[in-house]
Parts: sequence; structure tokens; C-alpha cells
Amino acid sequence: MLHTAFASHFRSGGTAYSEETYNPLFGLLPSRLVKWIPHVARYWFKKKHEFRDYTSPGQGTGVYEIEDRATFSLIGDWGTGTDEAQKVAHCVSELAPDFTIHLGDVYYVGGENEIRENYLGEKTSPYNPVKWPMGSKGSFALTGNHEMYARGKGYYGTILPRMGLKGASAEWGTGQWASFFCLENRFWRVIGIDTGYNSTRFDFGKMPVLKRSKWIRKNKHLKPDCHLPRPLIDWMNTTVNADADNRGLILLSHHGSHSAFSDWYQIPSIQLSEVIHRPAIWFWGHEHKLAIYDKYAVPGGIEAYGRCIGHRGMPVERGAEPDMEECRLLAWDNRRYDNGEPINVGYNGHANLSFDGPSLHIEYRDLNSDLLLTEGWRVDVRSGVLEGPNLKKVLEAPELRSRF
Repeated sequence: MLHTAFASHFRSGGTAYSEETYNPLFGLLPSRLVKWIPHVARYWFKKKHEFRDYTSPGQGTGVYEIEDRATFSLIGDWGTGTDEAQKVAHCVSELAPDFTIHLGDVYYVGGENEIRENYLGEKTSPYNPVKWPMGSKGSFALTGNHEMYARGKGYYGTILPRMGLKGASAEWGTGQWASFFCLENRFWRVIGIDTGYNSTRFDFGKMPVLKRSKWIRKNKHLKPDCHLPRPLIDWMNTTVNADADNRGLILLSHHGSHSAFSDWYQIPSIQLSEVIHRPAIWFWGHEHKLAIYDKYAVPGGIEAYGRCIGHRGMPVERGAEPDMEECRLLAWDNRRYDNGEPINVGYNGHANLSFDGPSLHIEYRDLNSDLLLTEGWRVDVRSGVLEGPNLKKVLEAPELRSRF
């Protein structure tokens, strides 16, 4: 229940987050209701922000040309304001990638104050703010469920105007219009899709007595379905048109289609099967861990090499053993991170992609910039065949698990 929209609003409003010094437990005290009620009223009873697409005049097509040699850092569930998020941002800044992409979730509810403090680096309370690490050529951001708890107001109004391609001397980008996009060169397409916009229904799988039920975790109806808005599918079909050539496909989203540990969100994968007819490499967040999967397709969905990288800023879940054997897990990080507090959490980190013509090299690093795993891919643009993943374990640690 602590992962629901209700609980997120309760924490955000009850603690007066980003406004004063607070003990997080204050958000659970009845005396804080006087702060919580007006906070909820600010969002709860309002319509969510209108979904944007690229049919609006003057907003481009959402497709951006990039060099054949380019570098990316992918960061999911980062907007927390934690010390660990700051360390991840520092590591990414040191690498100086061409592009940085956030896979969604600014906590607690992605309201404007939280975005200013946890994403834009603006000081709005006695706590030190954390600033998003812009790529040297630009940054893009997807929606998560937490941004939509504030009805998307902060995401569309505060984050997107600062994303997009960078100007000659600008600190931020020139603006990202919609919550989906495609960055492409002659060999690869990196496609960001929006699973967050329709992700705020009640989730029965978060209830303590049900959350370990495999049937609940795979069920399509007892949780948010995260379906992709129709204008996005139309854009994929007409503007992107993945079947028009054989470039390698890399998908980015907040929610993943399957998991060996937690909830499945299968509907977007099934929708994508209308427009994608070959395997893709798919990075997602939402689940707070690092987990790498072999090729798998949910029933009726696309074939994908899933990579869960939702371990960028939130406390990382560890200790649970994988129990969904149909989606074969290749590697996951189960190491315990000692942050000086008596809590059992794992290591935060980030993923870096380096494109060099038809070749793709991926690094998985932790918040100390220690290299954990690498993988290598190559695409044949004549046939569309992907060769990979050629996974290698670099860090020798027993709790960095691998099955390859």
C-alpha cells in the first residue's frame, strides 16, 4: 500500500516536502492532516494534463537525428533527492555522455516543488537539492507513475521545457514537446514510449497479502494497465515505421512487460506488436533493481531483451530470489549497500550506451562508478538480425548474480 498514489500523496503532503525541515514519519501522523488535505485537493480532484502528440503545428515530429558514434546514459527512478541520486548524477556527469535520458519517477508525486528540488537542483527547503545531469548534446525524460500522481502538471510544465536538444550555450535543453520520442542514426533507433500516462489505477498487487501472488503479478486487470495512448501507436506506425528498414531497435519506458521478481505490465508489449515485428532491446525502470533478461515475449507481445534499471535513486530492493522462471534472468545485482543506516538495501547505479556504427557497447556501473557488467551488440541493417548480448561479468562479487 505504501507504493500507491494515495500513500505517495500522504507522504508528500503530510511532510510538507520541499518546504520545511521534517522527519519523514511526520507524514503518517494525524496531526499532519491539516497539511495533507490541501495538498491532495491541489491534485486529486483535477483532470490530468492533456496528452500531447506531434500533430500540433510547429512541434516537429519527435524524431531526432544523432551521429553514428554517440553515447547515452540511462537513468531510471532517479528523482528522489537522496545522497545516492546525487552520487549517480556525479558519476554520469564525469562520463560526459552526449545524451542523458530519465526513465521516469520524481518522488513523491512529481509536483512542481519536488521537481524543482529533486530534478532541477533548485533549493526550496533546508535540504540540499539534486540536479539532473544534462548530456552535452541534450536530455530527454519519460513519465513514470509518480509524475502522474500530480496529474502530469509538473512533468509537462516544469521538466519538459528544460529537456530536448541543447542550444549553443544553454544550461538546459530547448524543450521536449511530448512524452515520447525517437533518436536515430543510420544503424539504430532509440525509442522512448510513455507507459506512465495511464499508470495510476489502484494496484491490488501492492497489498501485502497479495503481492507475492504470481497470478496477481501477471494479471492484466487488477493493476494499472499502462496502455500506450493511441496517438503514440499511430506515431510509431506512421512516423517511426519500424518495418520500413532493419535498423536495431532500442525501447525505453518506465514500466516493464515482465519481471522475475515483481509485477508484469503486458499491455504495452501487446500494443507494440502492431508496429514492431522483430526483437528489440528494452530498458525500463519502475522496479528498484538491476536485472538483465534473456529474450522473452509475453503472450501476444513483442520479443524483447529486457533490462530493468530502476535502481538510480530510490532504495534498491534486494534479498528476494527470482521466482518467475519463464522469463529467464541472466544477471541481477543483489549486493548490500552500506549507506551508514541500518537498512537492507542494494546498490544504486546507471547504464551507459556507446554506439559505434552497427556496434553497441553497454556498461552497467554502480554509484561508485565501479563497472559491474558489460554487453555487446551488433545489428545487420540488411537483415535486421541482432547479434548479442555477449554479457560479461566484470566485478567479482558473490552477490552480483549471473547465469551466463
